[in-house]
Amino acid sequence: MSDGNRINIGSIGDANHINIAQNQAPERTSIQFVIDPRSVERLSRGSVIKGAVGFFLSLPALALSVMSILADALGILSYFNVESRILAYLIMAVAMAGVMLCNGKRKMATASIALDQARFIDGRWVERDESGDYLLYRNTAPCNYENCHGTVRIQTPPPREQHNHDLIGVCDIGGKQHTYRVDFNGVGERQHFDWRPLEQNKP
Repeated sequence: MSDGNRINIGSIGDANHINIAQNQAPERTSIQFVIDPRSVERLSRGSVIKGAVGFFLSLPALALSVMSILADALGILSYFNVESRILAYLIMAVAMAGVMLCNGKRKMATASIALDQARFIDGRWVERDESGDYLLYRNTAPCNYENCHGTVRIQTPPPREQHNHDLIGVCDIGGKQHTYRVDFNGVGERQHFDWRPLEQNKP
């Protein structure tokens, strides 16, 4: 019998009519998140520290380039006959690239991660081993909405839900219509969330 249906044949009624009571199996609404082996990545402690140093070194260069561009826009550089517009834009591009590329390692280096614990950073779980190296991975689960073959990935909740949930699961096919709350055991239960942006403070 398909779909887990159970058919109970009751007593035969009058005029030879057969009474059949059909019980539909309860719909499964929970999912179990497990480590996606394709997402596992190991980073040495040294590479994470270098990335963090690169992030902090990029900040002064970025600030200096922005100040130079503002000074040029205000005519200060031309007043002193200084032509550094192209150089300032080049430095700003390099500094911005450094900040974006190294920000993840900066978060890992500055996070307090004890042994046998994991922290959720930029969509991935991060652990540390005895040598201080970092293990990164994603937890996923198959979406169990009807006729959906998507993969549910863990992410941070929308702004209006952050006071109620630390993490949520979102299907890569169903999107905001196929969402789950996530508990500390890695179990997801279907739940819809408020995705509206926060209201801006009005003067």
